[in-house]
Formats: sequence, structure tokens, C-alpha cells
Amino acid sequence: MTPDDGARPDTGWKDPERVRYLLGGAVALFLVAALLRQPLLALLAMAVALAIGVALLWRRYGLEHVRYTRSFSRSRAFPGEEVLLEITVENAKLLPLPWLEVEDQFPQGLEFPGLSLDPSPTPKIDIFRTFFAARPYERVRRRYPVVCERRGYYRFGPVQLSTGDVFGFATCRASQDAVDALIVYPRVLPVTAFGLPAKQPFGDEKPVKPLLEDPLRVAGVRPYVPGDHPRRVHWRASARTGTLQSKQYEPSALPTLAIFLDVNTFEHFWQGIDPEALELAISAAASLAAHGLEERRQVGLYVNAPLVGGQRSVRLAPSRHPAQLGKILEALALLIPYTGFRVETLLANEARRLPWGATVVVITGYVTPALEETLARLYRAGHAVALLAFGERAPDLPARPGFTVHRFGPEVSLERMAAFRLG
Repeated sequence: MTPDDGARPDTGWKDPERVRYLLGGAVALFLVAALLRQPLLALLAMAVALAIGVALLWRRYGLEHVRYTRSFSRSRAFPGEEVLLEITVENAKLLPLPWLEVEDQFPQGLEFPGLSLDPSPTPKIDIFRTFFAARPYERVRRRYPVVCERRGYYRFGPVQLSTGDVFGFATCRASQDAVDALIVYPRVLPVTAFGLPAKQPFGDEKPVKPLLEDPLRVAGVRPYVPGDHPRRVHWRASARTGTLQSKQYEPSALPTLAIFLDVNTFEHFWQGIDPEALELAISAAASLAAHGLEERRQVGLYVNAPLVGGQRSVRLAPSRHPAQLGKILEALALLIPYTGFRVETLLANEARRLPWGATVVVITGYVTPALEETLARLYRAGHAVALLAFGERAPDLPARPGFTVHRFGPEVSLERMAAFRLG
């Protein structure tokens, strides 16, 4: 570890009084042995002085050019998957390390099979302690399995390293501020696990405004219909079939799905959060986003909760980009279960940016009267609306064409649905 790594060396003797006594005794013994001409005593005095000199050497250079690194077999995973954590210690100098004690901070919420972690005064943190030994210019690697139990952002580090001489006279300590992170995505389940139909899980959509056709993208041909523009006629296909054929173009826009996730699970903010209901809602948002992208929809995500790193809320505009699902899953993994405003406020702000006729899906643990009114306005404005309510309060919204309501009672749990998927 070098100063560039953020190391803060802290060197010192384990027992300064003892070292001073030993050093003074060695000097006195050497003088007496020299006066008495006793070579064995002089040799003993030199050995003690040499041991103290070695201790000084390790105290000064023990952690110079010592590098401690962590790496994961992959930095993203799903619940239930196993990731390998590799810890590497490199001693890039001539002076060996007879022992190196590592005290690394591991996050709670993950499972480390075979490891015994010590409690830490820091909340949600455990201490991982282990020892290494490294010869000159040696690199030592160890691998540990990590089982991802639940969604979240897991931060490893900082770490404190300690080493010293073989006699135990002195120690040298340094801390490294560099941290590594493991991101666990929410569970992605088939929509049927939530009791939703595989086809049209968002309900029967209202007829929307016909989409404009893109004349640069020909999807095929169809029989000529009176009124077709002459430029639409496919002359080669007409000559081949002997009847007039017209070009059929692809639509210039794709259906849009806007998912709004509400992290509130009670009527009032001060009542806290129901973790099980929230994780169920987060998994539903991830699953519906994956399903929508598979159906060639443009999918967007909006959440009234902050993210790790300081972002106040989530706003991912609808897109069919291949990286969209990864962005959605990562945003859901980094969610902090806290909010300061209602989802109906988020709906009112973002609905104006949505294309006319977009399908709006709201996932919430508590349906308020204000949310019901907002959804009714969106429906009247031409949007298809689907509401997924996780909680005890039943929404007072009648289902109608283009307006679908799904209520999930307290008997529904994420564990049962995950078992359903595995079965």
C-alpha cells in the first residue's frame, strides 16, 4: 500500500517501556561482556540489539509498497446468486511480511459461507478479520463466496492493515479509504407470478391515436386498397402477383409504458416503511419493465425515492435501448426506502412529458384518494391506466376498458412468488 492509495500509517511500539528496558539492558550487557571479555554475553547483547533494530526496520517500512485490493467475479447479481470475492495482498518490496492482519468492513445483508464476522459499532457493518504472510515481491490471493440474499447496494471497506516484526516488539498500522461495491438487482419474476395474465398484463388498452407510418421502413406488402397513393404501390410485387400490391410501412412510434413506483406503504410518512410490501412493489416494477421491453415497448421508470449517491428521485424516460433494462434494474437496486412526497405529485409532473395514449402503470403500497383522482384525470386525458396496489386498503376505483386495477392482499409475499417461479 502506498500513500497514493489513501494509506495513513500509524506506527508504534506495543510496549515502549519494555523496549527501552531491553535496549538499555542490551547496551549494559554488551559493556559488561566487553569488560569481562565474555564473548557469549557480548553475542547475546548483540542479538538483543539486532532484534530491536529489526523491529525498528519493520516499524518504518513494514507497510511500504503493500497493496490490498478486492475484486468480484461480477459486480451485479440477482438475489440467490453467488459471487466470488477475491482479496489480494501484494508485498512489492524486499522486506518480507511475517504477518499481516486485515480488518475489512463488510456490509450486512449478504451471506458469507464459512466466514465468521465480528460485530462493528457502525450500523449494518461487520468486521472481517484475517491474517496473511507474504515473502518479498509475493502476491497472495484468497477467494470467498458471497451469496446475494436481497436487493441493495453493498459497500465494502475501508480496511485497516497491521503488521510488525517477528519478535512482537513493534506494530505498524495503515488504513485504506478505497471502497468497492456490489449491486444486487431486485427479483425479476414472470408477470404470471403476480397473478397477472401473460398477455395484456396491463389490461385492455383503450384505442389510441393511429400511429404515423414511416415511409423509409417497409414492413411488407398488402393488397391495394382504393385511395392508396400511387407512391405506395409496389410495382415489382404487383408484376409478380398479377394484382396491384401496396407497400406496408412500420409505425413511426412504438407503444409507451411508463411505470410509476411509490415507496410509501402507509398513509403518513412518519409511520415508516413496510419492508416486505416495498420489496414486493420493487420486484413488480422490475418484472413489468422486463415484460414491457420483451413486448417491444418503450419503457420508462419514475420513483419518488432517492438513490444512493444523492439523486432525489428516479426519472428514466421511456426507451427501447438495449441498455434500458439494466438502467432500470440498477436504479431499483440503489433505491433508498425514504420519500418526502407523494406519487401523485410525481405523476402530475411527469405525465405532461408522456406521449398521448401512453400506458401508465402505478405500483403502490397505499392508495390515497388524491392518487385515485390523479389516475382518473390521466384516464380522461387519453392514457390507459393500470394500478397495482399492495396493501390493506382497497382502491375505490371501478375497473373499466383501459383502466385496470389489481389488488394484492397481505397473503402475497415475495418469497412465495419466488418459489412459484422456481417451481
